[in-house]
Amino acid sequence: MQAELKETELHELMANKDVIVLTSSEEAAVSWLIDCYQENANIQVIENAHQLDTEAVLAQCRSSLSESKKVIFTAQFRSQLPIINIASLCNEKRKSLINIELLGWDEENRLPHSYSSF
Repeated sequence: MQAELKETELHELMANKDVIVLTSSEEAAVSWLIDCYQENANIQVIENAHQLDTEAVLAQCRSSLSESKKVIFTAQFRSQLPIINIASLCNEKRKSLINIELLGWDEENRLPHSYSSF
């Protein structure tokens, strides 16, 4: 029940946002949450976005938003991404942004220990 509730809460948070910055030091936690979005043509998942430079991140975000796609960026830590630039772009395009941090990973139950969002 707890796992279902947590997963439902996270998907509801993500459903209402245009741009999602998803961070976790646990790769399994990120994979767990984005797997169901990988095949959706209306969602651009940019994994390990911290490996791209700022201009590449913003260009991919701008392109996806102009095609009316939702964008999900993943990274280990929020500080690895140009959050201020992403937020400015969202503001300029009148798009919503959420940061979700998945904390820990429960291998037995196959879900994050907890999450925070803002």
